[in-house]
Amino acid sequence: MIYARCLTAYAGGRPLAQCVDLEVKEGEVAVLFGPTGGGKSAIIKAMAGVLPREGALRLDRPYFVFQDVDFNLIATTVREELLTVSCDGVNAPETPIERLSPGQRQLLAVELARLSGAASVIFDEPTAFLDPAAARAVRDKIFGLAEEGRAVLVAEHRVELFLDADRFYLVEGGRATEVDAEELIEEGARRGWGPYFVRGREPPLPRLDDAEGCGVEIRGTRWEAGRKIAVTGPVGSGKTYTLLALAGAVKLRGTRGCSPVGYVPQNPYMYFTSPDLRRAPSLVLDTLGVERGRSPFTLSVGEARLAALLWELSRRPRLLLVDEPTAGVDRRYAEWVGRLIKSYGGTVVFASHDPIFVSRYADAEVRIG
Repeated sequence: MIYARCLTAYAGGRPLAQCVDLEVKEGEVAVLFGPTGGGKSAIIKAMAGVLPREGALRLDRPYFVFQDVDFNLIATTVREELLTVSCDGVNAPETPIERLSPGQRQLLAVELARLSGAASVIFDEPTAFLDPAAARAVRDKIFGLAEEGRAVLVAEHRVELFLDADRFYLVEGGRATEVDAEELIEEGARRGWGPYFVRGREPPLPRLDDAEGCGVEIRGTRWEAGRKIAVTGPVGSGKTYTLLALAGAVKLRGTRGCSPVGYVPQNPYMYFTSPDLRRAPSLVLDTLGVERGRSPFTLSVGEARLAALLWELSRRPRLLLVDEPTAGVDRRYAEWVGRLIKSYGGTVVFASHDPIFVSRYADAEVRIG
């Protein structure tokens, strides 16, 4: 059972989610969906005790899988990690966790939830870093948990994967409203699986200072300056490693970038080195409408990704590297990010599992695996 009545989540004394009512019974799957920054992650973090909260909350033997799955991983190898929740991990490989890609870590965290024996399982964007095939496999595992009699709550932007869920909650402006499933399906079909029920418009594109790109070499192929290049492939194929090689952090044959280089990691919280946004350029604060004193770690993953991207763009790097630019953002903001990247004069290389984004905003593609 997952039960909340008038649940309110706070960060720095400011409510991020307000008086949320929701219920998930044993054997049910419920989905939280809505715009980037609407409050989905805040609800889950309040349930987990990561954010201060008020209101009534009941969670029967809960297990949380956060979007930043490194919160879930405490051991050094896959085998040790699985053994923390089940003896079934005794025959697992001794692969070091640090060698796993972000997508592979996400798959491992989902498997930990399955083996945990928890009665209530709460996921925050479990498919964010996954290719379509892996995302469908995770979806099947999540519904399998419900078939075992567990209560499952999922915050998700890829709602089309979860249309068989029992309940849907639209989260906007920090408030949650239960939505009829048939209405959701009709709306999705009408919009072509666009930003379901997302109201309003994204901010206007900010004016970016001129930047001069540079030529790059990716796995033996050279590309001229100013190109927008997508690196694609299945989970664990080496996309993130390729970006790190372009940044000069690791060695990869036939791969060379230039400087100055900007880098937005797949986990956007790793970008921030200060406890607040006091040093953030006005491009970040004005575009997203966030306060200078706010902690970046209270932003949703989608908001943090947008903030990190804008911050790097303000530095005018000749080469901008972005790992999964649309993970954790709704379709509306994904299109906004695409137009922003297209408008930038420098060279941009991004790793992505989003085929729609790649087809619209990349002028070249490097497929790995």
